[in-house]
Amino acid sequence: MTMKFDQTVAIYLRRHVIKAPRIWNWLARYAMYVFVIAVFASLALVPSSVWLSQLFLPAAACYFATLLVQVVIRRPRPNALPHGFKLWIHTYSFPSAHSSASFACAVLLSALAFVILPAVASMVLISSFVLAMLIAVSRIIVGVHYPSDVIAGALLGTVLASVFVWFL
Repeated sequence: MTMKFDQTVAIYLRRHVIKAPRIWNWLARYAMYVFVIAVFASLALVPSSVWLSQLFLPAAACYFATLLVQVVIRRPRPNALPHGFKLWIHTYSFPSAHSSASFACAVLLSALAFVILPAVASMVLISSFVLAMLIAVSRIIVGVHYPSDVIAGALLGTVLASVFVWFL
């Protein structure tokens, strides 16, 4: 059932969404750095102890939890990589670490924005989640993840980061 879903969604996205392959390749390769820059830029707004405990360590924990799940499940990546997309690091496919990390960053940055910058917090929330969704979809379009990988990664990152926000 999952493979049928994965194939159907991936084929649909590649046929109907890939009108601008350079944008999707850029998103798949570099968009995560927008979150990295935002996380480090937030250091200018909050004390380093708050930044470390409420942003950096939870984001890192979400990422490493995803890698742990990948090692346990060991799902291979899709074979067909359209547009010559090359991975520089070879990990497993399920769940998507890019999706997990980007959704975790979206949750954590949004929560921090509601505390320190409430006037722009809703804009941070919307832009963070839109970027996270674009990153997740780009991973399917360039052929390095199945749709179920990015859905699981998005859920894992969102849930783990939300647990951190709840307790912090």
